[in-house]
Amino acid sequence: MPSAARVRLLGPFDIRLGAAGAAPGSARAEALFAYLVLHPETALPRERVASALWPGSTGTQARTNLRHLLHTVRSTVPELDHFVEITGRTLRWRPGAELWLDVAEYQKLLATEDDAARRDALRGAVALYGGEFGEGRDDEWLVAERDRLARLQMDALAELVELCTAAGDVVEATTHAERLLRLDPLREQTYRTLMRLHDAAGDRARAVRAYHLCASTLERELGVEPSEPTRAAYDALLAVPARAPETRGARPALVGRGREQAVLAAAWQEATAGAARLVLVQGEAGIGKSRLVEELGAWCVRRRAVVAVARCHAAEGTLAYGAVVDWLRTPAVRARLARLEPARLTELARLLPELLAEVPGLAAPVPLPPGDQRHRLYDAIAAAVVATRSPTLLVVDDLPEADRETCRLLHYLLRVAADAPLLVVGTARTGDTAPDGPLRELLVGLAHRDRLSEIDLGRLDAMHTAELAARTQGAGLDAADARRLHAETEGNPLYIVEALRGGWTPGAPPSPRVQSVIAGRLARLGATARHLLEVAAAIGREFPVDVLVAAAELDAEDAVRGLDELWRHRIVREQGDGGSYDFSHDRIRQVAYQELSPARRRMLHERIADALERTHGATPDPVSAQVAAHHAQAGAVDRAILWYRRAAAAAQLLHADVRAADLLGRALALAGTRPRSAERDAVELDLRTALLGPLVPVHGYVSEAVRSTQQRILELSAALGVEPAAPALRSLALEALTRGDFAAAGRFGQQLWDAADRGDGAPAGVLAVEAAYVLGIAAFWQNEMGTARDHFERALRCYRPELRRIHLVDYVQDPKVVCQSRLANTLFFLGDPAGAVAARDEALAWAEVVGHRFSHLTALTFAMVLAVDMGDDDAVRRFTVGLEAHGGERVHIQTMAVLRGYVAVLDGAHERGLAAIRAAERAICERPSAPGQAAIASRVLLAALVAAGDHSGAAAQAKRLLAAGGPARLWAPAARDVLARVPADD
Repeated sequence: MPSAARVRLLGPFDIRLGAAGAAPGSARAEALFAYLVLHPETALPRERVASALWPGSTGTQARTNLRHLLHTVRSTVPELDHFVEITGRTLRWRPGAELWLDVAEYQKLLATEDDAARRDALRGAVALYGGEFGEGRDDEWLVAERDRLARLQMDALAELVELCTAAGDVVEATTHAERLLRLDPLREQTYRTLMRLHDAAGDRARAVRAYHLCASTLERELGVEPSEPTRAAYDALLAVPARAPETRGARPALVGRGREQAVLAAAWQEATAGAARLVLVQGEAGIGKSRLVEELGAWCVRRRAVVAVARCHAAEGTLAYGAVVDWLRTPAVRARLARLEPARLTELARLLPELLAEVPGLAAPVPLPPGDQRHRLYDAIAAAVVATRSPTLLVVDDLPEADRETCRLLHYLLRVAADAPLLVVGTARTGDTAPDGPLRELLVGLAHRDRLSEIDLGRLDAMHTAELAARTQGAGLDAADARRLHAETEGNPLYIVEALRGGWTPGAPPSPRVQSVIAGRLARLGATARHLLEVAAAIGREFPVDVLVAAAELDAEDAVRGLDELWRHRIVREQGDGGSYDFSHDRIRQVAYQELSPARRRMLHERIADALERTHGATPDPVSAQVAAHHAQAGAVDRAILWYRRAAAAAQLLHADVRAADLLGRALALAGTRPRSAERDAVELDLRTALLGPLVPVHGYVSEAVRSTQQRILELSAALGVEPAAPALRSLALEALTRGDFAAAGRFGQQLWDAADRGDGAPAGVLAVEAAYVLGIAAFWQNEMGTARDHFERALRCYRPELRRIHLVDYVQDPKVVCQSRLANTLFFLGDPAGAVAARDEALAWAEVVGHRFSHLTALTFAMVLAVDMGDDDAVRRFTVGLEAHGGERVHIQTMAVLRGYVAVLDGAHERGLAAIRAAERAICERPSAPGQAAIASRVLLAALVAAGDHSGAAAQAKRLLAAGGPARLWAPAARDVLARVPADD
């Protein structure tokens, strides 16, 4: 009986053959199998198959290519003859070979005629449609089939909308209508259907927004207005009499940017050819950066590309990975998630918590602290964004406002997916890129790898100013008026458009500066629209309709009319697919906000904070920083501190340690505004204790930031008459160990142990484990190996996996990983190398299970140290690969440099490797960041000199190590052994 084949062609090709699930091995081989399974009953002449796969080749060359392809496929698919019948003249899918083909199953479901089963069959069919046929491919033979199947999908969705509506299931009908709209955004009937469905669900604002989206799409793509039936449905929603066709102002034209458009088109062609890159479009405010990029996005959509747009905001409440979340929620990207493995979906649920409700049985992500294993999350994001070969455009408006995590993710994507058909385009105001910020790091890194292009947008000249004016107001200007308009606006497109919309006419007195022009235009709005404008300006650049309406405290009818007025006057525009709007330009928002009095601003911010809390009651973490920022701007200090604390914890769960520290810093700044009191000191003590967690991965155990925080904790504890909290005691102990102050470390360790005995501040077991860890580390670096072993083993006995989150968030690392790892080194020094290897392997295995990057790096570092001590060069190389894969935090960077230098020596690069070790050793001595770092560097340098055959250097290093004392005493036997052997070698 032949083995089974499972073939998915709807979406990216996924072909699995035989019991082992063998894949064809190349895109051309996938195309061959796809072509054959679509004609399973037919023996296809070789000439037909060859010409379909190589349409640009001669018949002879195509047949030769086919012969070579069949030969290659035999090596990747051993069971080829079970599936394909090959003769000298024909190819065919072998009769009787078991085949599951999604296209066949899809068409079978669509053919269901039984009325009772029709709706369920259509549901199954549209769910099976994982994307357009052969997504990401442009083979000529599949175009007709792709279009046919797309039409079938649209017909199925339209029928489902009707069936669900008839059954009274408005929610499901809306879901199918929105999916139909994404497939065919120019179908007006679908917009009318959505308007009707949203209205039936009682959501008049979303119904009106569907019209706004319809009008904007038709204007952008076809240059036309909605038809009379659509406008009539819109008027009915607003409960107004039938009126004349829409008088909305013209959309600003894109003029004078031919050269820049050509540069973007060339970058797109280069990216789609397999050279992913980033293009940064720079220019002053209002110069047309976003407009230029919007045009590129529309151009790419027309070429069947996936386009995802995100806008970054300068507001304090920006979420870590904010732009990434926007990309993932873009429907075209969201559709790809259905193909991801559960483990990747679990990672993405950190950013998209709604996945836990949408995907049955999906495991919740384990909460993780700063410094976590970012590559798992990055891998999941990359799988969603670039795993298929579909050309993809990611847009980031206001890129300088992107958070550090988004910049890191972009660097990762453009590095690991360097050959993906991916183009990232960001916009930035001239001069907004901070010289030491995350964006600068990203740009420097990409420029070094030749993955960066930059476009500087200048102002329009007089000719293009006249052209923009003519296209904006529908009539041209004479040469004198054009020169005058250009002189007044200095060729800035925003100023030109706003001047014309604000009533600029030839011969009138010179217009005031653009802020006054915009203010005058806003003053003509109705009272309700003006109120909504003020609330929206206080929210920020992008504002969800539900939050806007809740904060404005208006009834639904008034809110809808007011929002519609703002849209008709091009003050706001619909944004994305999530029911949000944004200002047409941030300068408009700035003007509206600046006109608010301080008292009104405070009132609006407090209402917005309350609205955010109400609308996100079940999942507040994603908006916690926004809530905090609005409370702070409202002057509600206590509530702001509470929410900043919560936002910092949410940031830690996304391993955004820099962001977490920044949020806690904002909370501390607010606490500092309160009158001096014991209550204020208690709040500050709690915040500074929490701050230690994210500071250590960023700065190391010994740094000015950590030291000053610890000192203030001690001062506050003394003033309040309380003992420092356990996380602070542990941090103080490790800082003392790093400085080599074993007496102080012992005192803090004992205090931690006493707190464990009393059960202070943590569940039973947590403090006992942490205290045993600290005492074990102190004993280890004092060469008291028996005592160290006892403490490490006690910590492992007390460890409870269910309390892992507390260890990770409050104490930075997983104690089972680090205690098991350090026990391995301890056992080696006690003369038990077999036990050491077993403990090392168990530590690394548990590190994989936990998935905590900081802990894993520590375990790998000390596994390498053990390998150096045991002379196991293969293990040294193996663990080096692991370290490189995980990257490094501040605590590990210099030690990793030492170990990389050692590997270089092993590989024969003696001079380079020794120089790297010595440079890292000097850096460690100047600023150690973890206990024993200098001793480790000294020991590895000794081993490297021996491996390099530098006997005199090794002898000198051995003497240095013996004279060093402190933690270096651990390797005194190794140093004496070198000294004993060197004379004999000489």
